[in-house]
Amino acid sequence: MNAFTVEDLIRHLERLQARGPIPLDVKGGEVLGVLCISGQGRRTLISILMTMLFPVSGFAERSPLAILGNLGDVRRSMGIVLQEPVLDPALTGRENLDFHARLHGLDGRTRTRRIAEVIDLFGLPESAGAVVGTYSPAMVRRLEIARAFLAHPGILFLAEPTDGLDEPGRREIWSLLRRLNRERKVTIVFTTHDVGEAAAVCNRIAVVDGGEVVALDTAETFQAFMVTRNGMLESDGIS
Repeated sequence: MNAFTVEDLIRHLERLQARGPIPLDVKGGEVLGVLCISGQGRRTLISILMTMLFPVSGFAERSPLAILGNLGDVRRSMGIVLQEPVLDPALTGRENLDFHARLHGLDGRTRTRRIAEVIDLFGLPESAGAVVGTYSPAMVRRLEIARAFLAHPGILFLAEPTDGLDEPGRREIWSLLRRLNRERKVTIVFTTHDVGEAAAVCNRIAVVDGGEVVALDTAETFQAFMVTRNGMLESDGIS
C-alpha cells in the first residue's frame, strides 16, 4: 500500500473544489502541523508565523499569538528549532545549553536550574557531558528541542523535526512533542511533508499549496482521508 502523499491530498481537494484560501489561526495549547509539497512554501509560512516575514493584510490576524501586534513580545514567547542544527558539535550537550541560555539572557542561577530541568525532561543525563559530535541524530534533535525550551516558550516552532531520522527516532520525537504539549501545555507548530506524521502527532493540520492554506481541519479528518485513500484515489482516477 502506497503512502498517502501531500500531492494526493491536494489533488483530491482540487477535484472536490474544496480549496482556499483559508485563514490560518493558531490555537493556544494545540499541536498544528503544516503540510506542503514545496519545502519553500513551508519555510515561507513558518517564517511568517515566526515574524521573520511580514504577512499580507488579513493573514493570521485572529491568531492568539498576535502576530501583527507587539512583535518583540511575540518573539520572546517563541522557541525555534530549525531543520539544520545550530548546536556546536565540538561542545558537550551541557556546554551548548549553557551557551544558548546565556544568549537568552538567563542569569547564572536560572541557567543552572533550567539546564538541569531540560537535561532531565529530555532524557539527556547520560549524554550531557559528551560532545555533540558523538550524538546519534535522534539525540541531536532532542538536544535541539531542549535548547529551544530553555526559556520556557509559550510556543515551539519546528521545521521538519524528524527529517533524516530512522523510524524509532521519529517515534521518539513524536512522543516527546506530545508529552511537551500534554504536560507543559506548550503550543507546537511544525512543518512536515509526511501526512502520516502530522496525523499521528497533531490536533489540527493545515495544507499549503501555491502559497495559500487550502485545507485546515482536525487530525481525525485527515486520518479518515488516509484510511479510505485507496478507494478515493481509484474512484477519482488518481494513480
